[in-house]
This record gives sequence, structure tokens and C-alpha cells, in this order.
Amino acid sequence: MVRRGDAQTLSADVYEQLRSELLAGEYAPGERLVPADLCERYGVKAGVLREALSRLAAEGLTTLEPNRGFRVMTMTRRRIEELLELRRINECAALRLAVERGGTDYEAAAVAAHHRLRATPDGAARARAHHDFHLALLSACGNERLLELCEALFEASELYRRWAASALRRPAARGARNQGAEHKAILDAVLAHDPGRAVSLYEQHLQRTVDLALAYAATLDNAS
Repeated sequence: MVRRGDAQTLSADVYEQLRSELLAGEYAPGERLVPADLCERYGVKAGVLREALSRLAAEGLTTLEPNRGFRVMTMTRRRIEELLELRRINECAALRLAVERGGTDYEAAAVAAHHRLRATPDGAARARAHHDFHLALLSACGNERLLELCEALFEASELYRRWAASALRRPAARGARNQGAEHKAILDAVLAHDPGRAVSLYEQHLQRTVDLALAYAATLDNAS
């Protein structure tokens, strides 16, 4: 149950709690989110719950079907690959511009974000540190609309990134990836003022995450 407060506060509380549960895999992909059950669970009214679910839909974690209500988003192969294409186009363009245009303040911010990411243990705080590092790499692109689009695409990809993390926790996948080394290599290319190498490494980084997510999604399909 969420804590008490005004409708806006309650909606924010429900949003945060339900988001964490979705990303933790407590609901199956495509599962219907029953309003009456959720209202009872969180101790809130339908309007408060709907606002929270709408925020999650805007992030791509739930979907609203006409006359059928909200469901957990299903991350199909096509959706994952489409998100990858959009991220490649936009984030790689932003990264190239950032490396070309950024100065010492940009580089210092990227180094600091990387340090925080390395020092943060797994959990919600690490997910935020990961977000902040990626956005720091793009921050000097000089185009606010492009940066906003990149952040929206990053958020929309959160579910498949969690799937990739789940894949890596499986015994068969141990040693398959060193994400920390990937982050460090991208940062080194940024600090070396080498936009071509930075973009190439960033693209590989995105592709590895998608490959793991698709492998994990296949296990979910086989289990259903």
C-alpha cells in the first residue's frame, strides 16, 4: 500500500511502486492490469491509478487497449529492433555532435557520471546512474529537442534492458559481456576526441544489449 497524501502525491507513489514492480518482472509481458485489484492493492481510487498507468504508458511500459484497459507492454522482436534503429539514428547523431562540440565541462561531466555508475551497486540507484551516464555522453550535442528525444528513447528501452540484465544473470551467459568495459571504452573515445570511434563503440554497445534481450525474450516465448 502506498502512503497517504493528495491525489497528485498518491498517483506519483503508485507510479513509482508499479514501475519498479513491472521492471522487476512481477507482471508477465502482456498481462492485463485489473484496476479493481490494483486499487485495492495500493489503497487508492480509480482516477489516481489511471493517472499512474497513463504515465507508464507514456514510457512504453504499459499499453492502453480501447474498451479493454491497460496491459503490460509486450516487447516483441519487432518492437525491440525498431527501438534499436531509432536509438542508433538519434543517440549516435547526438553523441557525434557532443564529441565534436563539447569542451572540458562536458568531458568532466561524462567522467563524473561514469565514476558514479561504477560506484553504484545494482538496483534502482544503478539504473538511474546508468541513465545519467548515457545522457551525460550526449549532453553537449547542442540540440535540446534531439536530447529530449534520446532520453525518451532510452526510457522506452528500459524493459528490454532489464531483460538483457536478466539474461546475463543466467549461468550459461556468465562472461558473455563486460558492460563496464564497454562504458569505459566509449568514454575513452570521447575523451580522445574521436567521434567516429565513440559512435562505433556506442552502436556495438546498443546491439549487444538488444541481442541479449532478444535471447531472453525467446526463453519467455518458449516457456509460455
